[in-house]
Amino acid sequence: MAALQDKRLPNFLRDKQAEFVWQTRPGSKEWLYPELAQAVLRACHQVHFALGPGFLHQVYRRAAMIELRRSGLNFEYKKRLPVEFDQVVLGYQDTRLILIEDKVVLAVFALKDADESLAEQLKARMRRLDVKLGLLANFHDTRLGVTPVRIG
Repeated sequence: MAALQDKRLPNFLRDKQAEFVWQTRPGSKEWLYPELAQAVLRACHQVHFALGPGFLHQVYRRAAMIELRRSGLNFEYKKRLPVEFDQVVLGYQDTRLILIEDKVVLAVFALKDADESLAEQLKARMRRLDVKLGLLANFHDTRLGVTPVRIG
């Protein structure tokens, strides 16, 4: 019968804090408004770094707005958009989008199964807002998923 042996190892990580380090996302320099897009990406990654996965959409959305404000970016929270036909408002549609600098629309969510319909929905809302670049930011996984959406 073999004897059980154990060995204790010191925990050198207990008192250390992870530090957020941002690196420019490859390929994003070709995006429309590359500097603004980088600032938005950085803010989203900072939120994901701080919170990690596991929260509801609204937690990430609120945290993203806090980080955008901290970054000095002007934005407007678009909770609803009017639905119009022939210049008549028929009603309102819930959107919960963040319009940044009147140039970029940020959709923040946490979905296990995000499909292409999200990009199509965002494109329709981007047309109503007259914006050419949108970002879908999915906080569900251990890695933040950001998908650019362009129209025009």
